[in-house]
Amino acid sequence: MTESLIPERPLVFSPSLAASIGLEEAILLQHLEALLALGSKQTRDDYHWTSSNLLSLSEQLPFWSTAAIRRILLKVHDLGLILISQMPTSEEQIIELAINQQIRVQAQTSSQNRQAANPATNTDLGAQRIAANWRPGSAIVEQLKQQGIEQGFIEATIDEFVFYWRERNEASHAWSSKFLQHVSRRWQTHQQHLHATANKLLSAKQPEKNIGKQWQPSPDAIEILERMGINKNFIDDAVAEFVLYWEERNEAQATWNSKFVNHVKRQWARFTHTLKHDTEPRPISDNWIPDHEVFDVLTIANIDAHFARELIPEFVLFWRDKNELHHSWNTKFLQHVKYRWARRNGQQAGSKGDAFERLTDRSWAADLV
Repeated sequence: MTESLIPERPLVFSPSLAASIGLEEAILLQHLEALLALGSKQTRDDYHWTSSNLLSLSEQLPFWSTAAIRRILLKVHDLGLILISQMPTSEEQIIELAINQQIRVQAQTSSQNRQAANPATNTDLGAQRIAANWRPGSAIVEQLKQQGIEQGFIEATIDEFVFYWRERNEASHAWSSKFLQHVSRRWQTHQQHLHATANKLLSAKQPEKNIGKQWQPSPDAIEILERMGINKNFIDDAVAEFVLYWEERNEAQATWNSKFVNHVKRQWARFTHTLKHDTEPRPISDNWIPDHEVFDVLTIANIDAHFARELIPEFVLFWRDKNELHHSWNTKFLQHVKYRWARRNGQQAGSKGDAFERLTDRSWAADLV
């Protein structure tokens, strides 16, 4: 007798489910469903639960390591498709698992008979209609934020997403996965619209002229920067240094607003991507010095590094005397240097009054720490 080339029962997975939530996730999810259907299970809180551990799952799915199974389990859990009593910390730790689909005791037999008679009516595993109070899990929100999508944009998209799919009255395997794709597409469209608007507004031909001490960016330029997520006070603080730099160069330009937008975008990108922030507020130390990234931002702002270093002792002394706690002394120092640089060169960078008092009144870094 010829030995079969397939030595064991094949794994079966739904192509549409794999397209919706991912191939690895679909294979593991349907394997768990098979365990519940074929193995021992117990009913609790309207769910069927089964017990296993990472080592057993790895033996059943030998193409994955226990670490890989743990990773995929977490992803399927974050998508809201399974319930896990507790994520395992070791390979042998027993974990209880359930498919996130409540048991419908009433009319269960008749439902099964209808599905057997007409397989086309049989909905795929885990497919549910979206709830009116549906909200994405924290893991999905964090994943979107890692793509550079703003928290406010994500939250503003939730209600329209729920409304749309409730009107369509369709079922899905993973609403979190659909939301992830929906927000990513919307954000990409939003960014393309912003750049198109910026190019249209800022490319309008203007006569060439010197910048002048009283120059201010146009409302359109400020709106573009704010819609890119840049703090308004950060924009205001950049005006004086921008004017000073171009006034000293004595060049005539027709696109000062466009230059200013690009100038602020470079500064903000450098600031948000490289500047270190502490995780908890603390007092300033006697020997505090700013991180080197602060000077990178100042270089982009065309502010002299030697001038900034000379301000360190008085900055430390002032805040040691006040004995206040702050998340990031780097950001406070950066704002202080920008303000003093503008004052030294006869510019007004926002509110009047003492420089240190101004730092107490507002900080464009407050929402970043």
